[in-house]
Amino acid sequence: MYTLLAENQYGQQIELTHNDDYSVKSVLGFDPPDAIINLTRNAGQDGSEYNSSYMDNRTITITLAINYPAERNRIDLYRYFKEKQPVKLYYRNGSRNVWINGYTQSFQVAFFDKKETAQITVVCPRPYLNDEDPVVEELTNIISLFEFPFEIEEEDPVEMSKIVIGIEKSVFNAGDVSTGMIVKLRSLGSVTNPIVYNTITNEFIKIQDELSAGDYVEICTIQGSKYVKKISSGVVSNLIGKLTAGSTWIQLLPGDNVFSVSADAGEAYLLTSFEIINLYEGV
Repeated sequence: MYTLLAENQYGQQIELTHNDDYSVKSVLGFDPPDAIINLTRNAGQDGSEYNSSYMDNRTITITLAINYPAERNRIDLYRYFKEKQPVKLYYRNGSRNVWINGYTQSFQVAFFDKKETAQITVVCPRPYLNDEDPVVEELTNIISLFEFPFEIEEEDPVEMSKIVIGIEKSVFNAGDVSTGMIVKLRSLGSVTNPIVYNTITNEFIKIQDELSAGDYVEICTIQGSKYVKKISSGVVSNLIGKLTAGSTWIQLLPGDNVFSVSADAGEAYLLTSFEIINLYEGV
């Protein structure tokens, strides 16, 4: 059992499955798309040499019957699948709930069939399927210690919290492929040159900048959407130019990834969260 929804560029949604107006006959394209393998042949040598490879665009084809009243239901469907316009598809089954952005390439209708049918083709430039539920992991140097019941004595005061330096956080990528992430840093005090460090791959992102209490930094390493910005007193500034030499747009490998966050000074004042969207090749 599966569910298929479409969302147009205005945020309006329609469910194509479990809908009396339509009967979905087939949905093709939610399996892994083809890979493009670039090879070079050498004279006098059997076989070829591998150069590079990449995943091709994903093409999703939806075939459905349009139920009575066919004319009204067909015209209603045009609102969600406008040729050359963006459309977002949601696919849910017993194992995965995913979405993908695409563009309607064609909407072909068999008007004169006994049962009117439509074949809709959607081309998705970014081929991976995105998990509907982002994963958010928190990393903080402040450990809560206050518990109930409690008793306060003059010679033995109750600790409300303590600051611990050098904490590491595991961020698990449950997807099929490597993916970027969004790192959010919030400063509770003065911080100099914060650094996000992957302890497994030794990759890092370091920002050459001074943060004050209340400043907020967001780092996005997602392909096609990379940025580094700071919000300070309501003013947004671009910090890409302040990345230090050697900084990389860290990608999360499938499985466990371990991170630490520090700074040249004031690292105890950093509150950090990691947000990732698992990517899948197919459902």
